[in-house]
Amino acid sequence: MSQQSGIARGLGALFPGPTGHRATSSASAGFDAPSGVMRMNALGEDFASAVATSESGIALIYKALDALVEQFALDDAAVVIEEASLGPQVFCAGRRPLGADDEELLVSAPGLYTRPALDDRTFDRSMMLTLCVLALRLDALRYDAWHDSLTGLYDRRSFDRLLEMAVARSSRYGWPFTLVMLDLDHFKTINDEQGHQAGDAVLRDLGERFRRALRFGDNAGRIGGDEFAMILPNTEPDLVPVLLDRVRRAEGVESPCPGFSFGVAQCPQEATEFDKLVQLADARLYEAKQATR
Repeated sequence: MSQQSGIARGLGALFPGPTGHRATSSASAGFDAPSGVMRMNALGEDFASAVATSESGIALIYKALDALVEQFALDDAAVVIEEASLGPQVFCAGRRPLGADDEELLVSAPGLYTRPALDDRTFDRSMMLTLCVLALRLDALRYDAWHDSLTGLYDRRSFDRLLEMAVARSSRYGWPFTLVMLDLDHFKTINDEQGHQAGDAVLRDLGERFRRALRFGDNAGRIGGDEFAMILPNTEPDLVPVLLDRVRRAEGVESPCPGFSFGVAQCPQEATEFDKLVQLADARLYEAKQATR
């Protein structure tokens, strides 16, 4: 594939965006007659405008690649983006996964790659690459704004937002879920005796355990220093200990799981308001904590 200045891995799994996007404009749109040279603002301006309003930058990258393939009747197009915090990110038109013939893209310099090669006079390749980088960075910033930097779980503000939406859906449609409030046992002792770095390592490992053990559709957040919470759709309270046992035994985490206590509350069976649901789960957590002392 030829470079034109240049599968999503990593963030692609976090921001999947809509699938199957294809440009719908005709093949002649965006060209100056009679030369056939593409105007800089034909694809670029549409993409720039979409970057400013879309909820998914990665979806826009795929859409731009698809539009490029359609505009120029290309066999394929891909963009390689290098971000310090993410490493190399490779995106192919049509959301095509990398195959054996694409291994060179994994070691290629950042840029836009097409098959066949595009004439520099027909397309502003630097604009395309710059906008793709911007779209990816916006997604990274959006992710950071929603997540706790230490554990990678949702932060308090984001979790509360998810819980509010879950309560609203449950109240309106009757969709049940269980709220779990969880607190580490003797966490202060770890900080006092082993240092705060050891405490951070415990929190980080617990976040990893949640990611490995929770099911698709479950949400977990760090809502305080050593306090965590989970939203478990269609989960009865008596199944929560089974799920938490999976957290304790999560594979791929070498350090031992710290002890923790938890409390649960059901929506809408026990509460249909945000505050009452949290208070109920928190009160049961307090009772469980008292039992460990």
